[in-house]
Amino acid sequence: MSLNELIIYIFFVIGFAVSPGPNQMLYLTYTFEYGRKAGWATAAGIVSSFVIHIIAIIMGLTAILLSMPLALNIVRYFGIGYLFYLAIRNVKISQWKKSTDSNRAESLSPFYFKGFIGNLLNPGSFVLYFSLIPQFIHPDRGNFLRQILLLASFQMLFSFITNCTIIFFAGYATNTFFKNVKYEKRIRYAMSIFIIVFAFKLLY
Repeated sequence: MSLNELIIYIFFVIGFAVSPGPNQMLYLTYTFEYGRKAGWATAAGIVSSFVIHIIAIIMGLTAILLSMPLALNIVRYFGIGYLFYLAIRNVKISQWKKSTDSNRAESLSPFYFKGFIGNLLNPGSFVLYFSLIPQFIHPDRGNFLRQILLLASFQMLFSFITNCTIIFFAGYATNTFFKNVKYEKRIRYAMSIFIIVFAFKLLY
């Protein structure tokens, strides 16, 4: 891959990462609720699940899913159901009790797992990999596998960096809004509404 192609590809990756979507709503929700560490753990789970997508591309599973509407719809409906679950849980959690520093110090593994599952059940990720990566693969350059792994590595790296940057700045909102229970309640409702909107968007 030439330098120009690499730069274009990285811009595409960053553009997809900053675009609002289920993954962004997920890590922002946990950032606002528990702080930056929870958001970063969620982002780590999201980027880790891309490994499964890479394996799917290499094995041709993505092409199979896209050629079988029923299989893709099953994955899609599981993802939509998971988003609804997160939205409902978000408005009920802790009965609007303010998060404390001790709460934020708890294990980050649940956030990692939720990010991993959330992205794994996001059919948009399958479509992204299947539609974006092949555009930058050149059969005449040989070593098809190496090209896929290189492109996927850059995608994971720059997506993670972009997400972590967004989480860093979103962390300021945590301290600003969640010191006030009234603001906390409004933020939770707003984030749940956004999650539900994206869930409905996946239906069409």
